[in-house]
Amino acid sequence: MTKLEQAIELAKKLHKWQKRKDWSDYINHPLAVMELLKKYDFPEDALIAAILHDICEDTEVCSIDINKLFWTRVWFIVNALSKNQKPKNNEALKREYKEKEKQTKISNLETYKDYDEYFDYRFHIYLNRFYTWIIAEPRIFFIKIADQLNNLSDMTPFSKEKKLRKINEIEEFFIPIYKKAKDFFISKENNNQCDIFIDLLIDKIKEAKKSL
Repeated sequence: MTKLEQAIELAKKLHKWQKRKDWSDYINHPLAVMELLKKYDFPEDALIAAILHDICEDTEVCSIDINKLFWTRVWFIVNALSKNQKPKNNEALKREYKEKEKQTKISNLETYKDYDEYFDYRFHIYLNRFYTWIIAEPRIFFIKIADQLNNLSDMTPFSKEKKLRKINEIEEFFIPIYKKAKDFFISKENNNQCDIFIDLLIDKIKEAKKSL
């Protein structure tokens, strides 16, 4: 069994009981992300990272486990794509904020005025790490766009407001990151692929807006 086959079997096992918002099997999502990268002839380590990109957020497996099972490059990519650990519910995050509020500073930044600002801070910590690591490892760029392309294709169960939030998030935060990160990619081949993937994402956003 190849490493890729092992990764697919692991993802199927870990996502077995999970469902998408439309109640389809969750495993269909990472498989679709992987298939898009396969279409553009990405190497095996990128395909493995694509199939495993959600397991640190959505299962009990952590990035250390990935490093043991696969290559360090796969660990690095999956870690970059994983957002900070989510609390189990909104109240848990509010309790965390109140604890941080008692301190004078949070991660060398001034204490935030309110809960909403703290929530926003967590998202920007992820964006900052994501942008920095993309420059070190371009495969992160392509997997994230493939992830967003599939998510944009699967928004039927969402309300119009949530669809707009998802679209605006990509337009406001991620596309500028992609365009800026592209400047750091020395390889001409990478740059050409960057243009293709960015264009795919922009076209998908236009399509999603028309369906609202």
